Formats: sequence, C-alpha cells, structure tokens
Amino acid sequence: MAANEGSILKKLAQSPLVMNFVESKGGYWDHQDWLDFLSEIRAKGYGPIELDKLGLLLEAKKAEYLATQKA
Repeated sequence: MAANEGSILKKLAQSPLVMNFVESKGGYWDHQDWLDFLSEIRAKGYGPIELDKLGLLLEAKKAEYLATQKA
C-alpha cells in the first residue's frame, strides 16, 4: 500500500463514515451495500484505497458495533 493510501485509510477510520455505514445497516450488509459505500467514500475524496484494508476496517467497526448491541 502506498503511503498516501495509508493516510487516506487512517483519515477514513477517524471519520464517522465507516461507523455510520455499519450502524445504518445494523451490522450486516450485502454486496450492493458494499458497492454503494465504496461509491460514497470515493465521491467524498477517500481514494485511492486498498479494498482489503477497507474491508478489515469495516469488519473491525462491525465487531465494535455488535459488541455494543449485546451489552
């Protein structure tokens, strides 16, 4: 991953966009939701971004979200 991609991913992780997506989907989403999310973040200037790393970020936020739902 290029240094620029890493900084973009870090900025995205610190923004509310990822958790807002996870919350809006109740922690579960399908492929079309994923594609829509990619379009949204790209439109907001978050790119280029490594999709595998973004997927890991989404899964981490999903785990956080689901943990709060069980509490």
